[in-house]
Amino acid sequence: MVYTADRPFRQDDPRWAREVMWDRDAVIEVHTRFNEASKSCAESLLRSFKGTGGNTIGNEGCLISCLAMVLAHLCEETWNPSLLNAEAIKRLYYSRCGLAMATLYSDLISEVSAGEVQLCLKEEYLSGEQGWSKVLAHESLPLRAYRSLPRKDRKYFIAMLKTGTYDDTVASHYVIADPLAQADVDDPDVPLLDPAMPMDWTGGIWTLSRSAQRITEDKQIRKEWDRQGIDPLQIAGVWLFARWQSKNQRSLIMPLAEVLAR
Repeated sequence: MVYTADRPFRQDDPRWAREVMWDRDAVIEVHTRFNEASKSCAESLLRSFKGTGGNTIGNEGCLISCLAMVLAHLCEETWNPSLLNAEAIKRLYYSRCGLAMATLYSDLISEVSAGEVQLCLKEEYLSGEQGWSKVLAHESLPLRAYRSLPRKDRKYFIAMLKTGTYDDTVASHYVIADPLAQADVDDPDVPLLDPAMPMDWTGGIWTLSRSAQRITEDKQIRKEWDRQGIDPLQIAGVWLFARWQSKNQRSLIMPLAEVLAR
């Protein structure tokens, strides 16, 4: 397993870490003025990062970094978090003041790739929410199916995982199941491409457990994980993206469907 400056994309990469995704003050103003929300309700929409640059890719860009990795893995074009952040804002998937015309991030992938890459399967497990049991990575059927694919078929798919809490305000996180890792579908400690992995990491394979240890160094995240009883190897959801192999292909999901059928 080889990690480089561009594998995975890191949130704190100086090339884009300071780029703003949302302006918290503007979001609060819009929500109170136009949505008639209370100030406390508006303030709860985004976490405050005083003194650390605000709501930037570096602080809150794990999802946009993962989606950029999806495109970089499945498309021939060159993508990175900076380019995808600019496209998302341009296409009104989100804006600095919180206004948006589209809410489904998976649609962004299809739109910027002209349909070449699409979401083909998704499950969410609502970790930390009442009534939902814990799901570990090896217990997720879509993730097991993806990791069971032959190498020749797996290159047309990529799996994005959500960890931490279902609530995205403070303590959730997004990662990519490393598409080049040797697959052991019964191992819950999945090898990852993680936007939170240190730029200078040289300590071996980066996994779910290492990711959990890293992000819970943040005291607010640790507090929420403890409060909601989040397990380090627990996942909150899985998104499988696929690439059209040819214009004559009838469905993106056929190789995956065959594994699921078995």
